[in-house]
Amino acid sequence: MPFRQLITREFKQWGLAALIVLLTLSATMQWTPAREQKPVDSQEEKAAATKLYQHVREARATWRDFPGFTADVAVCYNGQCTTGKLVADKEFNVKLTLNDQALSEWSLPKLRSVIGHRKYRQQKPIPATFADQEVNHPLGRLVNIDGKNVSFRLQGDVMTEVHRRSDKSWFTISTLDVWRTRENEVLPQVTSVTYRDPQSGAILSNLSNTFGFKRVGKFDLPASMLTVECGEKFDRNVGSIKLSNHRLLTDSSLSQTETN
Repeated sequence: MPFRQLITREFKQWGLAALIVLLTLSATMQWTPAREQKPVDSQEEKAAATKLYQHVREARATWRDFPGFTADVAVCYNGQCTTGKLVADKEFNVKLTLNDQALSEWSLPKLRSVIGHRKYRQQKPIPATFADQEVNHPLGRLVNIDGKNVSFRLQGDVMTEVHRRSDKSWFTISTLDVWRTRENEVLPQVTSVTYRDPQSGAILSNLSNTFGFKRVGKFDLPASMLTVECGEKFDRNVGSIKLSNHRLLTDSSLSQTETN
């Protein structure tokens, strides 16, 4: 028999033998269907992510049975300063009266935000998943909220970052330091907010913020805010808000503020 035919026959015999061995092994082994294999994000991990997110939400300082408050206000923005009065009622409606109302365009939204975020809401569990397996990130675990275009970084009981992106906007809020109330609840004290172009990812602006608080009764009320804003074309704006003479409202004091 020619050498080439001999080699070909040997390969066929060995190939047939290997196929027989493989079929024999497959008959004795237990194969796990793909649908029964453990997913990357297991049910245990989903439960852990949901629990962590719930823990952080419940740790944020909120104002229960809030009566409202008044305070004297001093606002400075890019060297222009004014004073006035703030009234926040028990429904968290904020009224700001300044001697120079032109500065309310910058200061009123900030006051509404810092006060409005303290409104108490029952925190029902929201399904969440870990976005990755990076457990040693300096700002904690990255968590996605099911069905939403928002992610959070969570560390202990602090929401260290908020990532929100859509076709029209993209921003990240980073909390770099927190204020602890007497109840050990969390308030943001130092934050950085970065706005990006949703298409290119280019940074459009960045806001650096510091917040101060004052204990009045059982509430940690805002006492100061300082913001440095830098834009993409060398724009830079600096503003501050200082609140003093805080007074919690009663029905009678609220009626007096409404008549003034």
